[in-house]
Amino acid sequence: MARLEGRVAIVTGGGRGIGRGISRAFASEGAAVCVAELDADSCRETVAEIESGGGRALAVVCDVSQSDQVEQTVATVVREFGGIDILVNNATGAREENSFKPVLEHTDEDWDEKIAVDLKGSFYFMTRCFPHLCESRGKIINLCSLAGTERSVGFVAYAAIKEALRTLTGVAAKEWGEHGVTVNALCPTALTPGVAAFLESNPEAAERAVKNVPLGRMGDPEADVGRAAIFLASSDSDFMTGQTLWFDGGQTIHA
Repeated sequence: MARLEGRVAIVTGGGRGIGRGISRAFASEGAAVCVAELDADSCRETVAEIESGGGRALAVVCDVSQSDQVEQTVATVVREFGGIDILVNNATGAREENSFKPVLEHTDEDWDEKIAVDLKGSFYFMTRCFPHLCESRGKIINLCSLAGTERSVGFVAYAAIKEALRTLTGVAAKEWGEHGVTVNALCPTALTPGVAAFLESNPEAAERAVKNVPLGRMGDPEADVGRAAIFLASSDSDFMTGQTLWFDGGQTIHA
């Protein structure tokens, strides 16, 4: 039996990059997946890919920074699939063209966008999904970042907000454990199209990126990161909450 058979998942930012990889991986393990994505084209494309492989998926165009759109998305998923078992907060306000720059060059817009999407968007989905996750003793996976845990130079707004999301993860884990809801953070290294474009335009960073990974490569969004997400979404992780799973080929080793 597939590990997520009969379960319903929402993956925010599920149309591209890591979100797409997780959406496809979940579907391959039997989950019905709502791809909640701001970009309509990639949203529908990912759903079409899942359905062509025999999976169940639902495309919902959603701006996670808008609480009313989050509520509508949750209501749509419950109406279409009957409940919610898994929430993956993957959507991010980080864009390759404006995320990497010194502290002194960060603007109000840089901070506001990442707070609205990465932090408040995750909070909106967590709180709106909570009643349904209580019923299913469900799972929340928040995508965080090595940029935050390792205090990466050039990413101050993105790093700080991802660390704030890890704090939200831990507090929610403590408060919601009594309801059977687990909340964990996943910090992956993955060669997404966005990362590939960034590395191509920053060759020195590209050299460092691979050199710092003991396994000698960056992860695949579906085959690698998707499998880690399946673990956190499945019954295999029932006794794990409030934790951060670094999934980066050994790049980060915490004692």
